[in-house]
Amino acid sequence: YDLEKVKERLREWSAVASAVVRNRADEFTVKTSSTFSQLGSHLNRVTGYEEIEVLKKQVVEQEARIKSTRQAAREAKGAHDEAVVQRSVSQREVNDLLQRKSSWTDADVSRFTSLVRADHLYEQEEARAKAHVAETEDSVDREFSALMRAILARYHEEQVWSDKIRSASTYGSLAVLGINLVVFVMAIVVVEPWKRRRLAQTFERKVEEMGAENRAVVDGGTARLEERIEQQEKLLAGILN
Repeated sequence: YDLEKVKERLREWSAVASAVVRNRADEFTVKTSSTFSQLGSHLNRVTGYEEIEVLKKQVVEQEARIKSTRQAAREAKGAHDEAVVQRSVSQREVNDLLQRKSSWTDADVSRFTSLVRADHLYEQEEARAKAHVAETEDSVDREFSALMRAILARYHEEQVWSDKIRSASTYGSLAVLGINLVVFVMAIVVVEPWKRRRLAQTFERKVEEMGAENRAVVDGGTARLEERIEQQEKLLAGILN
């Protein structure tokens, strides 16, 4: 029973820990995305790319306006075509009545009168539709000209921005080249002589240490040789006495 309880506690702790880790990961992701977004905004502001973004939005908005204007022009053209067809039908019926004018009845007279009135209305409707078509076509031309101006302005700003970035890149490359040249000259003028002095000092110290060791070895050998000669002299003196 205690083992099962411990396992249950461990599972609960594991679930809580997993939830905490997921929450921390989500918060870190959100903060990182926000940071990169702000960094991108600052970079665009510094490099002047914000103006190009504004021009891009203007181009998109102008494309939407010209799309709606063209749709209105198509609708106006359709309305004009319907008005033309309607008036043509009315005029055809009037012509048919006029061809048999000698045999008109009271109904034909009434129909002719109503057709003449309707034809006058259809003519006005056709004229309004034609004027509306001309107006929408002019609107399409104006919006298209505005779109071309927006595209040219965006292209000009992008070219200016590209030239600016290219110039900055060139100056940056020259600055890096100058720094590398300064470092190279400093290495030749300062570092290399210092390294040579250090190497010479190290070599001299090693030579002195080796000389001292050799002198110590020679002195030790000489002392042992003198001691051995003294021992031999003492031994000969003892033998002769």
